[in-house]
Amino acid sequence: MAIILSIVLIVWLVILQNKLSRLSDTVEKIEKTLLKEDKEQVTEPKEEAIPAFINTTNEDISDILQQELAKENSSPVYETHPQPVQEAAKEIETGAEPEESASFENIFLGNIFNKIGALAILIGLIILIKIVSPYLIFTPVMKVSLGYLAGAIMLFAAFKLHPAENMKNYAEVLLGTGFGAMFISTYCAGTLFKLFNMPVTCIIATLFLLASFYLADRLKTVSMLVISLIAAYLNPILLNSTYEVSQNFMFGYLIFTNLLSVLYTCKNRSRNIINPINLFITFILATVYCNDINIAAPVILWAIYLIYDLISNTKAATDIFLNYWNLAIFSGFLYSLAYDKYDLMGLVQLAVLFVYAIIAYIKKSDEKVFKNYLYMGLISALLCVIFLAHDSAAKKCFIWSAQAVILSYYSAKYRFKELAGIAAGMFVLAFCTMLPVDGVFAAADISKYTPVKNIRLAMFLPVIVSSVISCSILAKSKEETLLKIAEFFRFCSLTSIFLYTGLETNAAITKHYLNTNISAGFINCMVNSVLGFAYAISLRYLNKIINSKAVIPLISVICGLWTTMFMLLAGYGYKPVSAFVPVLNIRTAAFAFCIATFLVYNSWFKNSVFKTVFKYAAILTGFIFVHYEIVDIIAKYFADGKGEYLISLSWILYSGLVTAAGILKNQKYLKNSGIFLCILSIIRIFIYDLANVDILYKLIAFLTLGVILMAISYLYNKLAPNK
Repeated sequence: MAIILSIVLIVWLVILQNKLSRLSDTVEKIEKTLLKEDKEQVTEPKEEAIPAFINTTNEDISDILQQELAKENSSPVYETHPQPVQEAAKEIETGAEPEESASFENIFLGNIFNKIGALAILIGLIILIKIVSPYLIFTPVMKVSLGYLAGAIMLFAAFKLHPAENMKNYAEVLLGTGFGAMFISTYCAGTLFKLFNMPVTCIIATLFLLASFYLADRLKTVSMLVISLIAAYLNPILLNSTYEVSQNFMFGYLIFTNLLSVLYTCKNRSRNIINPINLFITFILATVYCNDINIAAPVILWAIYLIYDLISNTKAATDIFLNYWNLAIFSGFLYSLAYDKYDLMGLVQLAVLFVYAIIAYIKKSDEKVFKNYLYMGLISALLCVIFLAHDSAAKKCFIWSAQAVILSYYSAKYRFKELAGIAAGMFVLAFCTMLPVDGVFAAADISKYTPVKNIRLAMFLPVIVSSVISCSILAKSKEETLLKIAEFFRFCSLTSIFLYTGLETNAAITKHYLNTNISAGFINCMVNSVLGFAYAISLRYLNKIINSKAVIPLISVICGLWTTMFMLLAGYGYKPVSAFVPVLNIRTAAFAFCIATFLVYNSWFKNSVFKTVFKYAAILTGFIFVHYEIVDIIAKYFADGKGEYLISLSWILYSGLVTAAGILKNQKYLKNSGIFLCILSIIRIFIYDLANVDILYKLIAFLTLGVILMAISYLYNKLAPNK
């Protein structure tokens, strides 16, 4: 595991070096350009700009002066050099590299080959030692001493070569290689040869680490920075593989490494990307090697980066990301160390919340800083509730509902639009908390259900009250965004009220009538349909208040149609009981309700296809009701099955009444519906009744059909001229 982590760490930091090298080269180019511009002086004036007064008379002097003044006003006398700083900035913006850096030779001979060569030298030395070791006796002291000597020679050569501009990159690689030899020699002396004990090894490695960070800052070299980070994180891994290092000591060393990194980035802001990387690597190493440490250790690490952010003068995107990343890593440490101690985790997050709240209050003059700490405080509040109320969904629902009201109040008071959005998010969390709770949407054991005094009321009441209060608070604002969020809360309150009423009514019917009344399911269906239709009407009136263009009207129509079709299916599947009474039964109420809803929907739409659809749907629903009502009458009163002719008669009578009504009121949809149903009745009589009923019933059917058709024709012809 240690070898794998080491390899991953080295690869990661080499990639970081390449990124920082490009940034360092760009910064150096700008610095050189600025120095070059300061040294350049303005050129001498042009000779053409000097007026020649030779061979001129006194009368011509005034004319010459006027000509020279005109030249000065029209064109500058002095020449200026191009602006290399702007050109360099343009290269940075477009991502173009300097011509010298982009050359093939410079990339390999000046930058890559020296690194490969340094690595080859180290590998060659190892091979050489392995080859000559059978012939030469190298004691552990000699091996370590030679390692230190080789490192010292490379360091000395690097310091000599570094002042030369063309040897700078070469010297930096040599410098990093020398420190690498020093680190390797120290680790070998402590782990392989046991020349040093653990404290001495750690002290020597730490001294080299401090020196490498110092040189990385002093010489502005990326190579030393990468070497420093590799050595810093290899130190605890290699020591732990040999000695039984205390976990608290190892985490303390990781904190020390992060502290060095923070101090370095305080002076080198262009390399602040290493801070989130250090936090991530620290979390990985601590998860592997420090799974039983004091909880104060991650608190100290979190505090270091918090202080770093407070003393920072700039607010780059990396710094803002570091704040949230610091909180995320700290929360991860907290959960991994005390995953079964929910109260402790909740109290720690509560303390973090207070710290963020205090900082946000102090920094309220800086809007950007204030918002960042406010958002992090809200995240801590969310985690605090999750931990403290982990065993109670009702507590979570109540707290998040209360937070929605509080955030809505401060959002309206300070016109803070983002805070209102977070309030809506808190309300959604409170609502979602109810979903998995047994007894809210469905109960596993309905026999234990108690009306009103149950978990459903405990969960719905905070949500309903929160949405109503939040809506009333935000509705008083003049900000358009806050008004829209107020409309969201109004919609949620209305939905929650209807949802609670429907669920509670269904539960009561299911418990008290399911075993005693076979129509309990149908009654339940009717209640749901009535509530759904009432909800659709409420949404329509709500839309008149908030003037939603499409969303709420669409929800209203979908909800109404869904409940209506649900009622139609229930009426279709109605099974009459032994005490069935024609017309005076539950099915009549169901179909009457459906017809009424279709007529109401018809009144909502003006000059649209929906208006026509709902008219015909109402006529068809009545026809279906008449048919099934006659079928059940035949089943009850005509045991011999000879009453089927009543179906055709009912069809004819219904179609005749509809057609007559259409003629009398001059309504096209009634006349068309009646004609269609008449044709359907004729088809049934000729195809079905002629083959399946007695001659007497055929006579009755044909006579009835003829009388009705003649009456309709007479009525139509009599009234047509007047229409």
